[in-house]
Amino acid sequence: MAIDDVQDAEIELAKQLVAMADRHVSDSDVYHMSLARAHVCAEHVWKLRPFVEQYEAHAVDVEDATTPGFLDTLRKSASTAIGHTPVSGVVLVKDLREAYLVAHRVEINWIILQQAAKAARAGELLEVITACHEEAEQTWKWLRTHIKATAPEALATS
Repeated sequence: MAIDDVQDAEIELAKQLVAMADRHVSDSDVYHMSLARAHVCAEHVWKLRPFVEQYEAHAVDVEDATTPGFLDTLRKSASTAIGHTPVSGVVLVKDLREAYLVAHRVEINWIILQQAAKAARAGELLEVITACHEEAEQTWKWLRTHIKATAPEALATS
């Protein structure tokens, strides 16, 4: 169950980050970092694959976030969208906030899985969890930092 919760949350966050990148293509930092963090989420799910059967979890499909064709389609749509008016700062703050909340759900699920792995003395799983948990923290920290940088101007000018 704990592995399933982590996988589901990571996939949800990856999809949300990819959607945010698509909506905010005119903001280079948001676009590139969102896609990079989405790939990290997908990598986390792949790192859990060896433990899925052992712990009777379900295998999650990460193809939506990792298939080159999907990302190529995003890049092509992004290149055509560059001439369009950028999405407002208020929308960006909203998107960042929503992703931040999901990123915290990801992190708490990693903590729960970590506690279960410690109780089960699952050394190999614990190694994967430790590395992935640290990377999950980096995602919400990036989102929080970007919220702090974006919110004042976006809200003051709206």
